[in-house]
Amino acid sequence: MYSDHGSLHKAVTGDYDFSISEVLSEAWQKVSGSKLKIIGAFFVYAIIATLTTQFISLFLDSTPYMEAEQYADAFIISTLVGWLASPVTLPLSLGVLLLGYARANDEALAIDTIFNYYVYVWSLVFASLLITLFTYVGFVLLLIPGIYLSVAYSFTLPLIIDKKLGIWGAMEVSRQAVTHAWWTIAGINGTLFVIVVLSAIPMGVGLIWTIPLLMIAQGVMYRKIFGWKVHDPIASDQAPEMLSTDTGDIIE
Repeated sequence: MYSDHGSLHKAVTGDYDFSISEVLSEAWQKVSGSKLKIIGAFFVYAIIATLTTQFISLFLDSTPYMEAEQYADAFIISTLVGWLASPVTLPLSLGVLLLGYARANDEALAIDTIFNYYVYVWSLVFASLLITLFTYVGFVLLLIPGIYLSVAYSFTLPLIIDKKLGIWGAMEVSRQAVTHAWWTIAGINGTLFVIVVLSAIPMGVGLIWTIPLLMIAQGVMYRKIFGWKVHDPIASDQAPEMLSTDTGDIIE
């Protein structure tokens, strides 16, 4: 029988189990009572992200390239704007996501906690760059590796925050753990994507429920795979969780 709370060791050895319906059902039950704070935090993030990208676009504007039908150049400029904005936007977006993680573990929610993760800004940015690079190469060389990596690395950034892992350690732990239930996790993510898209059709009203559902479901999966404790993710006195691999290496 599998525990409802995982650990790094259980994660990489595949000692966990859950179904699509189990995760979605628990996440849906926890949406009630959390919508206001999660949606409020999402709007704070959206406003800051929009202002940041608009400011950078004053110096790097892709519009002239779009109008000239130079779509490749426009894509490069837009991508560059996104990466230049990421030191501001990435810790915030992760903070919003981790509100869903907190709700999945019945912790109290506070909108201002989305600003807590700037202490990890460069680890998050560089990890995101590596994930994007590896995934992009996987798509270019052969479609299937790109699809695999896009799912396999999905818990990397939360692992950096929660388990205090380094960039490569977090990427490898996420990949190894997700591989054991790749189809189930991909199925959950795919189902959530469809639900969010459909909920946006009636003037976006349904997003009030489905955005929290999406984030809480991610938190439910994370708890079942890696474990999550009621704690302060940025407390400096918390030691990183260690993991001995089969080769004897220590990931931290």
